[in-house]
Amino acid sequence: MGRMFFLIFLMVFTVGGSSVRAETEIRFSTAAPEKTPWAIYAHQIAESVKKDTSGTIKVQVFSGSQLGNEQDVIRQVARGRIHMGSFSNTAASLMVPEIALLAAPYIWDSLEQADCALDNHLFSIFQNKFEEKGLIILGWTEVGNRGYAFTSPVNGLADLAGKKMRVAPTKASSLTADGFGANAVVLPITEVASALQTGLVEGADLPGLVYTALGFSKIAPNWIASNHSHQVGMVLMSQKVWKRLSDEQQSAFLKARQSPVKLRQMVRGAEKSSLAKFSENGGRVIELNADQMANWRRTAKAARDSLIEDLGGDAKPIYAQIEEAKRACTN
Repeated sequence: MGRMFFLIFLMVFTVGGSSVRAETEIRFSTAAPEKTPWAIYAHQIAESVKKDTSGTIKVQVFSGSQLGNEQDVIRQVARGRIHMGSFSNTAASLMVPEIALLAAPYIWDSLEQADCALDNHLFSIFQNKFEEKGLIILGWTEVGNRGYAFTSPVNGLADLAGKKMRVAPTKASSLTADGFGANAVVLPITEVASALQTGLVEGADLPGLVYTALGFSKIAPNWIASNHSHQVGMVLMSQKVWKRLSDEQQSAFLKARQSPVKLRQMVRGAEKSSLAKFSENGGRVIELNADQMANWRRTAKAARDSLIEDLGGDAKPIYAQIEEAKRACTN
């Protein structure tokens, strides 16, 4: 009887040709380097799952893109070859294009509104879309506000005209840069440093904390704090893996995902402090006053409309639901 139970347990954890060795290992991939808020969050999930399953499941975190860049890894997670991972909106939009709507320029009136809409109104909408692609959303993560880094001095929106701008491999990033008058050059995050150093691009669209944490601020020491896009991420698990977990094990992962509030606080706090330190050390941070911000927002509307059209699929009805969620979350 004991041998039969052991064999069944091994079969349960054989997923898409990728066996979870010793019945306990779940591979969790993240592009984030160790000691960053995102890697810390991944390790917190691992510890929580280990504790709540009495050690029968051990989540092994592979940080710093050890298993590949996130665009490749997310496809491997969908196939069950890698069990789970933490992903940016950029990578997630490769699987579900409509998720790029959450990165549309100036889609939110405030971060509080964004948090409310994501947590209380939009989760199930996107969960269904990811399930169609073989993925389960375990929870939202926070990447931070995006701005523009430049190798040469800039002052405002007019200076973007004609600039060769690195954009992320997502329509939200490229259409926004185009709308601001820049010439978009699509590059993965792994090629940004060399592109800035060689002059392939003059600027880059980046999250603020990524800009400082990964050293881009040393190459491009001019930062426009446009906050033109709020970058939300997510923890995803292969649906093949999820279905082979027991109810108790699934509950352990759902509990482990925790509220995104703590991670948001970590990322936003680190973003603010790191940009302040960058400025103190001689970096140039261009803050936008109320009139300038209003001009950026007006200019971005056309890019937002173009994004909805270009995405196609369910972009229009989902955008309508986002607008409804915004109204529900407006005080």
